[in-house]
Amino acid sequence: MAIARQHHTGNRRLLAAAAAAATVAALTAGCTSGSKNDKNAATGPSVSPSATTAAASPTAPADPEAADKAEVQAAYTHYWDVLTAAYAKSDPDDPNLTKVATGNALVQNQQDLANFRKGGRVFVGRPQHSNSAISFKADTKLKTAVITDCLDISQWKVVEKNGGKEVELPSTRLLRYVNTVTAEKWPNGWMVLEDKQEGKAC
Repeated sequence: MAIARQHHTGNRRLLAAAAAAATVAALTAGCTSGSKNDKNAATGPSVSPSATTAAASPTAPADPEAADKAEVQAAYTHYWDVLTAAYAKSDPDDPNLTKVATGNALVQNQQDLANFRKGGRVFVGRPQHSNSAISFKADTKLKTAVITDCLDISQWKVVEKNGGKEVELPSTRLLRYVNTVTAEKWPNGWMVLEDKQEGKAC
């Protein structure tokens, strides 16, 4: 009986092994077929890299006032160049002043320059500007710009014309403050109408 059981058990093991081999063969065939399909899928229509890049990074719209702002910025820089030169001599009659300023801005600077000349004082160094912002007024007869920035006069010092000794000024005065300039476009270029210290530190 022991031998019969062993023979019967051996047959069952052979049948099980044959069934397992058939299953492995079927699975292998399925995997091979799937691999071919996967390869076909992988080699499907390709996407153009340039198209993907274009879709991912759309071009930002250009500022329609960019050219006008650049023109105003250049005129504003020139205005301060003229002022710096005039204050270096304390010359209220500098002919270049009337080429860059008019109205309140011209009168204010000429009066200040006359006072400094009378006191025998001039300026050395130059002011610095940062955080400039330019906007345009609507519904004006002539194109009008408003320039706001942070004016730093810490390196623009008042000195005695004779001897160059620095003049002592109130310690409470602002050395960095918000400054607003209004300019108008004339046929010969931009003219500053008003130059206003806002009284706010920046």
